[in-house]
Amino acid sequence: MSPSDLAAAAQELVAYAALLWRRGLVFGTSGNVSIRLGPDRILITPTRRSLRALRPQELALIDLAGTTHNERSPSSEWPLHAAAYRARSDVEAVIHTHPTACVAWSKTGLFSLDNVGARESLGTIRWLAYKPPGTQELADQCAAAFAEGVDSVVMADHGLSSVGRSLEEAFVKTDLAEETARIALYTRILALERGMRG
Repeated sequence: MSPSDLAAAAQELVAYAALLWRRGLVFGTSGNVSIRLGPDRILITPTRRSLRALRPQELALIDLAGTTHNERSPSSEWPLHAAAYRARSDVEAVIHTHPTACVAWSKTGLFSLDNVGARESLGTIRWLAYKPPGTQELADQCAAAFAEGVDSVVMADHGLSSVGRSLEEAFVKTDLAEETARIALYTRILALERGMRG
């Protein structure tokens, strides 16, 4: 990859990282984003940094074994990203977030796709039992779901990971998953309210 291509990829990645912050899909220093640069290279957000205002030069360049190829430390969730790329050759971007409604539903083991937008655009979402963050155990669990063709996984007590053929596709799935979770939550609240007034 040429330096200009690398620079363009870095600019795109930080733009989507900031968009995740503006949409309220990440908070504090949570969340991480990566993009595939080639068969064995990915560009990924750094550890312990807010996605709100990253600069391209802060991104970590690593291979799928986790070896760094610049002087930046990658997100602690790099194993999840690497596993997703190994599981699916069509995956070009991975977005991992902790959106409020998805995390709330993750604690129940349920996730409803009961609106038109979700059914038409989101596809299957897989709920996964709790595995410690940043571990190979979590990475392998997510990769197994991605390998089956699932594009989004809700991880118990943790968050959401979505993959796509581009950062745009992974972002849209992330954004729609949280909106779907929010609709389901409001629906449940309204049903309870109606029942109490019954």
